[in-house]
Order: sequence, then structure tokens, then C-alpha cells
Amino acid sequence: MDSQIDLQQPVLDGGIRSINFFNGRLLSARDLTLEQSAYREADRRLGKAVGDGVAYGLEVSQAVKSNKQSPAVSVEAGLAVNRRGQTLLLDARADIALVRTTTALASSKVFSECQPLQTGAYVSGAGVYLLTIAPAQTTEGRATTNGLSLAAATCNSDTIVNAVQFRLIQLDPPITSTELQDRNHLRNLIAFKCFGVDETAAFIADPFRKEVKEWGLLDELRSNQLTDCEVPLAILYWTDQDGLNFLDMWSVRRRLIDPVISPSRMVTTGERHPAESEAMVLQFQDQLAQLCISGVDTTQVQVTDHFTFLPPVGLIPLASTTSPTGFKHNRFFQGITYHNPIFIEGAKVEAILRQSLSCKPVDLASGEMIWLYQVRENTEAIDEGSGSTFTPYMIFASGYVPFIGDAQYDLSRWNYSNYS
Repeated sequence: MDSQIDLQQPVLDGGIRSINFFNGRLLSARDLTLEQSAYREADRRLGKAVGDGVAYGLEVSQAVKSNKQSPAVSVEAGLAVNRRGQTLLLDARADIALVRTTTALASSKVFSECQPLQTGAYVSGAGVYLLTIAPAQTTEGRATTNGLSLAAATCNSDTIVNAVQFRLIQLDPPITSTELQDRNHLRNLIAFKCFGVDETAAFIADPFRKEVKEWGLLDELRSNQLTDCEVPLAILYWTDQDGLNFLDMWSVRRRLIDPVISPSRMVTTGERHPAESEAMVLQFQDQLAQLCISGVDTTQVQVTDHFTFLPPVGLIPLASTTSPTGFKHNRFFQGITYHNPIFIEGAKVEAILRQSLSCKPVDLASGEMIWLYQVRENTEAIDEGSGSTFTPYMIFASGYVPFIGDAQYDLSRWNYSNYS
């Protein structure tokens, strides 16, 4: 039986131990190392309180010099925090070769909590990969020593550099060969595997069956491939034949997420759900933008050509004389149940975006209805000619997102309103 602890009695387990300095004390390398470790542990605890994810920057794009034989990506400067509370800073943009050409940095004994990441070449045939950022340590220079010959002073490194490194994790077998062959839907499929829509739906159907602490592809990888030292940055898919097919940040990139207060209810009330809903919207917008520059005739694209799931809300650029690469809403949503477009005031756009974060994504196979909205300020400016450079757009929203199309006297415009 565990012994009881009295009120105001110090609890020593887990306490941070630092050196007590006083005049006359003899200091050793161990003492100074322990003091450094105490500061690092305090910083890590603050990092854990903030939560893990990307704080800012670290956007990933295909490098200018990337090709089929030597694929590479560019990662912008930025800051992330891993699950161990360690901050990962990339000070300047870096081009990362995706086929390893050098050995990884050796791990310092001082920072031993994160083991060296696996080595080897990654590209073989075709595959889907997860790009991560993680801590790395190395040494620089030699320090002056006293009483040791240079040959014997093997530990006289001048400084220990706390840096970062990048790694690729192949998503195999989570991504099956059948799924790989469906090139059109692969990006959307992987994204919503990462969002864990199946697991969260099962929890909603029976929240008392079992406690849900993990869901989605990233949590699945945490058990044996993705370490707590790493922060996911992007999904990459390439083949030997075509090179890099797509790069998708938002399927795995997350803002800093506060630690869970109640694990048994984190699916519905935790910070992770709205963060993933934000990522769903951004992932969809990014994929749609890539379609617009891919060379396909976007006026003939149907949503089911490339998507199996949609975020609870999204913005669709429409085809026009000023936007030739836009979509046609009646073609884009062909075969999907949707309400004819309704005018809303621009003041309501932020509201619907925020309300949608608490709603589930749209399963296009479910047959559920979708709301379509036109923003009055956008359409009016184009109609009057003052918005000649404007891109017309439409907002879609899940039928479960509260309806915002009711006309309001003294607020709605007569020519851009709705009538029953």
C-alpha cells in the first residue's frame, strides 16, 4: 500500500533537481550538465503545457530544383513543438533532398531522450510518405583542456548544437495497393484517414462503448513508426515514372493543440476536433487550388471525380471571364443533393466558417444535402463592373451547419436577397 503524504509535505517524485551553488563548492562537469538538464526539463514542461504542433511557418512546397531522379522539397523557416515539449526551430528556409545522401547527425549523450532516426533510402517504385521534423544534436569545435593531451581529450567538444532534422516515413501498409491505384481520390482519401472520420463517427454512434483516446492514421503510426520527438509536416506521393505527384500539408499539419483535459470526451470537447476541422477546410482549399493550375478543364470537374469526403464548409472559385480556371457549381455538384444558391451578406462569412468547426465532414456517399451561398459584396461588385478583377465564388456548407440565408430587413439588399 502506498504511504500517504501529509498536507504541505513536498512531493519529491518528478521534482526538478538543480545544483545548489555556494562559495567554495568544487564544480565538476557532472554538476554543470545536471544544471543544464534542469533548465531543459523546465522548458519541456512548458512546451507540454502549450501543446504539440506547428506554431508558425514550416510550410512545405516542391523545391525548384526537384526532379524525378532527385526529388526535393523546400521547408520555410518556422517553429514547432513536439509531444515531449521540445521546441524545433528552423531558422531559414531549407531545401530537403528526399533521397538520403549523407549519414544522419549523431545523437549527443546529453540529449538522449530522442534516439537517432532510421537511415536508408526511401524512394522505391511508388509510395506515400510522411515528412516530419525532429530534434538533432551534434558538436562543433574543440575546447581548450588542462592536464590532458590532445590525443587523450576525446570529450573536449567545444559546443553542443541543438538542431533539427527531417525524416520520411513510408505509409505502408496503412495505404493499400488498391487505394494507391485510385490516383484521382488518393489525396482526399489519405487526408481523411489522417482526420480519423471512421473512428470519430463510431464514437458518436456509441460514446459509452469504450474510451477513445486515439484516432486517425497519425495515431496509428505513433505505435511503431512516428515517435513523440517528431512533428508531422506533410504527406508526399511520388512514383518513379512521374516523380512527385502531390504534396499535401494540411492532412497532417496541425496548429498547437492544448493537452487533453478529459481523454474520454476529447473527440467532442477537446481542442483537437476544431483544429482538425480547420485543417480539413485548408486541405480542401489547397487541393482545389492545385486542380485549378493542373491543366484540367475545371468547368467540367465534378466533386466526386476527386473527393470522397468534403469539409463541413468550403469556398469554390467560379468560372467567369476573369476566372477561367474556376468551376461551375451545377456541374461541380452534379449528382449531389444541394439547395440552389442563396445570397448572404459578407458579415456572415466568418460566422459560418467558425460554426462549421463543430460539425462533421460531408460524406459524399451519404446523400446528405449541401447548402450553397453567394456573398452579396462579391456578386454585386462583379455585376456593377467595379470588381473586374474579382474572382466570383460560392460557399458550400454541410446541411448540418446552421442555415444563415434568412433575409433581414434593414440589413439585406433588395436585389441580392432571398424570398420565400
